[in-house]
Amino acid sequence: MDHLLDISLTELAKLYRKTEVSPVEIAKATFERQLKIEPKLNAFISLTEKEALQQAKIAEKCFLTHEPVHLLMGIPFSVKDLFYTKGIRTTCASNILKNFKPNFNATAVNKLLTNGAVMIGKNNMLEFAYGIVHPDFGKTNNPWDLSKTSGGSSSGSSAAVASGIGFFSLGTDTGGSIRIPASYCGVVGLKPTRGLVSTHGVFPLSWSLDHAGPIARNALDTAIVLEAISGFDPEDPYSLSGKLREVDIENFYVPISKRVGILPERQLAGLTPDVRSVYEKTLKHVKSIGWEIEEITIQDWERTEDIIMDVLLPEAAQIHKQWLNRKTDYAARTYHQIEIGMEKKAVDYLDGLRNSRKYTQDVTSVFKTIDLLLMPTVAFVAPAEDPVIGSTEENEMVFTGPFNISGHPAVTINMGFTENGLPIGMQLTAPHFQDIELLQAASQLEQLRTMKLPPLIRKGV
Repeated sequence: MDHLLDISLTELAKLYRKTEVSPVEIAKATFERQLKIEPKLNAFISLTEKEALQQAKIAEKCFLTHEPVHLLMGIPFSVKDLFYTKGIRTTCASNILKNFKPNFNATAVNKLLTNGAVMIGKNNMLEFAYGIVHPDFGKTNNPWDLSKTSGGSSSGSSAAVASGIGFFSLGTDTGGSIRIPASYCGVVGLKPTRGLVSTHGVFPLSWSLDHAGPIARNALDTAIVLEAISGFDPEDPYSLSGKLREVDIENFYVPISKRVGILPERQLAGLTPDVRSVYEKTLKHVKSIGWEIEEITIQDWERTEDIIMDVLLPEAAQIHKQWLNRKTDYAARTYHQIEIGMEKKAVDYLDGLRNSRKYTQDVTSVFKTIDLLLMPTVAFVAPAEDPVIGSTEENEMVFTGPFNISGHPAVTINMGFTENGLPIGMQLTAPHFQDIELLQAASQLEQLRTMKLPPLIRKGV
């Protein structure tokens, strides 16, 4: 039998409603596992054990009295440490904010707490989500191989979910920072449609490219969390009020027919043999369930990294210019990135914004003839260290970054492993506001592959 910490969110919710399992029991077990494996993982900056147990007791009372409650009632979760949490340290994994305690919760966090979810702590991350580990906070190790990185910048969030320390987490994604670590850690990571999930109370990296979204164990769990945290927020100037389809749990796994677009071979030339093998197996899976495959061309695909950097660098520099006199509080390479942004010309930034709008139109036009795009999430598996943003040698963002520009929903799901047991993710992308349809499609592929637990927890820790 699976350990209760390793079952799905929906399975746990059913057990709660039958009063076969107590939310307090699950919360305590979660903290016990965290205590045992956290020294190897380094996935958390702060724990909220006292608050979590109080929330779990409230949830337990609701189930014992059979009150109608949200599906997330009593479910343990964590959040990346750039989501504001009232009275709880929010560091962004930097000494700049090491003692910062916000006086309000991020909108997404508030929605989860209002629905009775149990927050267990704040996750480690790359400093200010800028692609660099701050030495005082350290790297989050990969639960599949502790010598590898869990990826970033939502590193602790992905490692925690993969390790069964909480059933889901909230992360952010500016060029792939949800999807890349989720791929490396073998879990599901969704970058929602831009503006669907509020970023109010989320410390920004680049307000034009930032997205907030869920990391979970499977597509259905991800959809349930997304539904809870989405919706228009007047406090967020980038929030949009597009219509999101409701999650139909009973019919979520009903087979659906899709037309799938894939990239030309020249744009897949950088895949490592392991990733290529899993990609080709995934295409066979796609054909086996009757989905149609069509090669498509996206205008300016090769220019997307330049577009991202033209926007990201100056926006991040503007956000951080207030702390330019605190160089030693940053990791050296983070500060160097800020300096590069300060040198960007205004005309480059404006070109970046204009090119972003055009690129969004180009990607949107592709969906006139297809329902989904399919490609690897990253061209390689988890490396020992996180590549620097903009690195030409190891460009992590080649498949993820384009959809931060266009704002289309994109999800990574695990579809295989290397011979050494490292996870390999595949990415699906859909039209704007078809996030639930996207996750339902992802669930079709999930059923065609074998999943396992990381070595760190296989012995039932």
